[in-house]
Amino acid sequence: MREKRSLQRIIAVFLGRVTLIVMILIMLINVVIQIIDATERTRNDAEDIFKQMERILDRNNEDLKRTMDAYSESCIQNAQAIAYIIDQDHTILGDMEKLKKIASFMEVDEIHIFDSEGVIFFGTHPEYYGYNFDSGEQMNFFKPMLTDKSLKLVQEITPNTAEGKLVQYSALWNEGGDIIVQVGMYPVSIMRLMEKNEPPYIFSILLTDNDVSLYAVDPESNDVLASTDSQKIESAEDIGLHLPEGILRENRTFYEYGNISGKHSFVAYRLINGNVIAFVIPIWEMLNYIVLPLILLFVGLLLVSFVLILSVTRHIRKYVFDATNGINSELRKITDGDLDTTVSVESSIEFSELSSHINAMVNSLLANTEKLSYIFKKSGIPMGAYEHQSTSSNVRYTEFVAEVLHLDKSGMCSKHLFMEKLGQIYRKPEGENEGVYEVESTGEDGEKKTSFIYCDEASRDGEIVGVISDVTTQITEKRRIERERDMDALTGLLNRRGFESRIEALKNNEAKTGYCAFFMLDADGLKETNDRYGHGIGDMYLKRVAEIISGIGSKNKLVSRMGGDEFVLFLYGYDSSEELKPDIDEVFANQDTTGVMLADDLELTVSFSAGYSESKGCYDIEGMTERADEFMYENKRSRKGGRD
Repeated sequence: MREKRSLQRIIAVFLGRVTLIVMILIMLINVVIQIIDATERTRNDAEDIFKQMERILDRNNEDLKRTMDAYSESCIQNAQAIAYIIDQDHTILGDMEKLKKIASFMEVDEIHIFDSEGVIFFGTHPEYYGYNFDSGEQMNFFKPMLTDKSLKLVQEITPNTAEGKLVQYSALWNEGGDIIVQVGMYPVSIMRLMEKNEPPYIFSILLTDNDVSLYAVDPESNDVLASTDSQKIESAEDIGLHLPEGILRENRTFYEYGNISGKHSFVAYRLINGNVIAFVIPIWEMLNYIVLPLILLFVGLLLVSFVLILSVTRHIRKYVFDATNGINSELRKITDGDLDTTVSVESSIEFSELSSHINAMVNSLLANTEKLSYIFKKSGIPMGAYEHQSTSSNVRYTEFVAEVLHLDKSGMCSKHLFMEKLGQIYRKPEGENEGVYEVESTGEDGEKKTSFIYCDEASRDGEIVGVISDVTTQITEKRRIERERDMDALTGLLNRRGFESRIEALKNNEAKTGYCAFFMLDADGLKETNDRYGHGIGDMYLKRVAEIISGIGSKNKLVSRMGGDEFVLFLYGYDSSEELKPDIDEVFANQDTTGVMLADDLELTVSFSAGYSESKGCYDIEGMTERADEFMYENKRSRKGGRD
């Protein structure tokens, strides 16, 4: 049972809850605003970092392009100069020392001399002798020169074929057009500039918070190329980085929350210079600065709430609780049976009015039972009422209740006696109508009389109110209507409507139907009997068929004349198919074995065709009907002497 509390406590708790809810709402709104602000600020920080990187890369790329253009020009000029020197002194082609001195003087790293077939036959690096333009992808770049001697080609910085060393090569034909001079230069200065475009160098010069981690990820291999973390990381998936779908197609920043290195973090991704740059900051670090303001706000709200609750409860106690306690004190006396008590509380207009209403109600209660009896009697309604408290020992009731329960007409008796009398009625429920009970009584003439009494009661806050009325007329009329509506006038069996309504009630109740059998039956020879002897004799024939069918079945059954010469027998409530079998056999045993006297000198043998279907439960009554109907027509055709 729920514990009862004082009004003062209820209001205090209510105020506390309302205040707490308001505080929580204010805190939640503030937290949401702070989180939105922190998230926006973090997004701006990420964008600033990305813009810094893009500016650095743009500046480096400009320097790199200028240097590479100058380097390429220098490379082709060196090749032209060396080709000219060789044309002036052909002995160089056999003197390695001279060629190396020329390479040193021209500040080139490699010189290769190709014959007119594109094969290296001389140069500063003998290990390359025999290579041709088909020896590798880097060599193949110069193959078009074999068909066009006017070409002067400069290759981008590329790993060479033999060692994979980064070299920039240029090549051209000599003046005589009998050899190709190729010059290779190691782009040290360019490589230094290219290193400035690599993530490790860029990360080292960026200004970021200590809480922020940066990662450069190869979008194809998912390898981490560089990071600001001290730990060595090989794959983005190792720390929980998952590149967003579409980042290679869309030129924008992607945002998400994820578990990075075991910490719930805010992550921003952007594709910069072919690599995905990830900006990662733990959520707690991102929101850390909002904790102190929230704590101060909570303390302030707590102080305001305490002052508010204290002030409101003091005023309510003074003007409400004391007056309520005074009224409760007087009402306890009334509840104990002192109906002469007068309630008088004048602390406010509302309580003064409440006191007068309570006094008027008490006066009205004093005559309540007599009033109800008078009203029911004058209205002509056979109805009565009773009431009592769950804690009281007596029951008050009207005159009609006294007549039905055979009680003293004083209007009050002990609860024990009243419940004993009421229990006698409850022992025999009417069955079809809830709350209706069948009562047997003996009239003044000594004859047994059956009445139908409706009883109902409701309980609220310990007060029980009940109603008793005589519904004999209604129940009798209802049964008459149902009988006329659902019964076949000729045979006294159920008609089609009555059968269908009852089978529908059983349809989904497997516990009640159990194993069942559905019979379709057809009175044979009815038309012939009507034509030969008249419809009166035919009606007697049908009645006899109905009697035979009605006598079959050891348990529950429904028997119906569906119309004309068609009958239905539904046996149900059997525990097994074996238990059904004797009753099924009895139907077929009576098909052609019973005679009937239709007139003084006229005796006919009753004959009918039958078909059935069995089931456990009657969920599919349509299917059972169809199977039984097919069986019946097979039975009619197969039986000798069967008549249509």
